[in-house]
Amino acid sequence: MFSTLLQKLKDILDANDLIQEVFNYDVEQFQGIPAVTITPSSNESDYNTTEENVRIYAYNVRVFVTRTTLTKKKADEALRGLVDSIIDDFDKYYTLSAIGTDGSAIPGGAISNPTGYTFINLFATPSLWGYIGEREDEYRVAEIEIRCRVSVDLSSIS
Repeated sequence: MFSTLLQKLKDILDANDLIQEVFNYDVEQFQGIPAVTITPSSNESDYNTTEENVRIYAYNVRVFVTRTTLTKKKADEALRGLVDSIIDDFDKYYTLSAIGTDGSAIPGGAISNPTGYTFINLFATPSLWGYIGEREDEYRVAEIEIRCRVSVDLSSIS
């Protein structure tokens, strides 16, 4: 389920016109900025019924804006706009079904769940902001945790 959800999150971010590059792994170097990486960060499981559990799959979405080609003020302004647009995208497609809350088609189509798994919803948690890199090539970065809730039919998983 980690890979299925990761690809769907990447599809949504790939459709965001404000982002130059999206990677579903920690990349060493960016060719375009703003850039985003999405990586699995954790998971939880909780008892629901004698036949089902609920799992939470969490991902870190890191958003990078360079401070070498923009002023520090412009980099902060750009990052604020990017983070708002990313959270809006995940709110709009929080069910990962075929249609978003605004009636638009979800990028890449509706999620296709593996047998025994039923996707319930996703939600973005508050972001963390900071800096990364050398002083002369520094990035302003924000990290958003995306949590995905999934119901697991215990008799159907292998």
